[in-house]
Amino acid sequence: MISSVVCFLLADEKFRERDKFIVRKIVFIGNVKTKSEVIARELTFTLGSRLDTSEIELNENRIYGMGLFNKVKIWFEKDSTSTDSINVYVWVNERWYIWPFPVFGWKDRDIKKLYYGAGLIHTNFRGRNEKLIFSFALGYDPWIEIEYLNPWIFGSNNLFYSIELSYQRIKNKSKILEEGIGTFYEDIFIFNFLLGKRIWLYKKIWADVGFKNIATTGEATQLKTISPTGEDKILVVGAGFKYDTRDIPVYPNGGILLNFLCNFNQILNYKSFFIQSGLEFQLYQKVWVGLIAGRFFILNSIGQKIPVYSHFYFGYEERIRGYFNEIFEGENILGGMVEYRIPLVKQKFLKLEKAPLEEFSILRFGVDFIIFGDIGRTWFNDEKFFSLTFWKGYGLGLNFLLPYDLVLSLAFAKNQKGKGQFILDFKGNF
Repeated sequence: MISSVVCFLLADEKFRERDKFIVRKIVFIGNVKTKSEVIARELTFTLGSRLDTSEIELNENRIYGMGLFNKVKIWFEKDSTSTDSINVYVWVNERWYIWPFPVFGWKDRDIKKLYYGAGLIHTNFRGRNEKLIFSFALGYDPWIEIEYLNPWIFGSNNLFYSIELSYQRIKNKSKILEEGIGTFYEDIFIFNFLLGKRIWLYKKIWADVGFKNIATTGEATQLKTISPTGEDKILVVGAGFKYDTRDIPVYPNGGILLNFLCNFNQILNYKSFFIQSGLEFQLYQKVWVGLIAGRFFILNSIGQKIPVYSHFYFGYEERIRGYFNEIFEGENILGGMVEYRIPLVKQKFLKLEKAPLEEFSILRFGVDFIIFGDIGRTWFNDEKFFSLTFWKGYGLGLNFLLPYDLVLSLAFAKNQKGKGQFILDFKGNF
């Protein structure tokens, strides 16, 4: 037991080296359910390749980012048969993978829009990181959904696919339309099939095809849908590209994200169509004692008529700190956010000795002090972009990293008009 601890500490000491070694053997430890090849495909090295030991932490974070493990540790020992080869050990602590769960929260980052329900999830179906998810919710914007995701099919072809079937009743978000005709609801049925390809570690491309049926309640149906009947039947064909070097997908410590998508929407019960496309860029870079986190996104609409259910908004899921509770609407949206994050409590993994299940015994926690600035704008197609005035906000706050990838943000922000506001948010801007 003592010798094992000594070896582990020596391995930790070697993490600080920047030597490159040939990988002779990879040993996986602790993966009772998860297939070893599923973990191996997240590694930046393979058998026979050279491992730069400075990339140990990057590989730990990539495996942790799969969402299957509470903690990941990688170390190595030099192989006795050669001076430049090593044996690599990958230890994981698996999360519980099949469980019923309560559904509770609020929509649009608004505590008054509560929803509640239940679901059943299998996060590691067949031990291959496949997901089976069923959920429903009552309350605000009720829904029922079933989804299957397979991140790896046909072996070396690196293909993945997903199937989604859902129904949801959504309260109209457009304050412009609500002022004229009052509140109404949208009943939305969705079927979608997506097929994609993973290109090495960081790139994904995909195409999807689906069907939407959107029916509205109330009068003045011609204002709510493209079809004057108040119901649009839509064939949706889309494509996308993603380049992602972030170490973990939620609250990263480094890397970049580039995401592009485009959807063609053909109205089947009316002679019309519209196109929507979007671009998102995120950057995370350590600078001095902290980390700079930046995000930029733009979403555009093209078409003779853009239905109100496809408008974009600030004030719901997307927010500008300084205008956090104000709603802005348009057929296009652009936003930019930047934060400088200084760790007050560095990320730690806490062990609960009396946890009822081992899978729930290791928790992540940390606290960052943040300085931030936001800018954004929505606009309609008949407005001139270069004559627009952008909304801006800035401030400071605290981000609390909580177990299972939750982020609690407490902040104070001011906008360009000098108006200040306190913000309590369970999402964090990015």
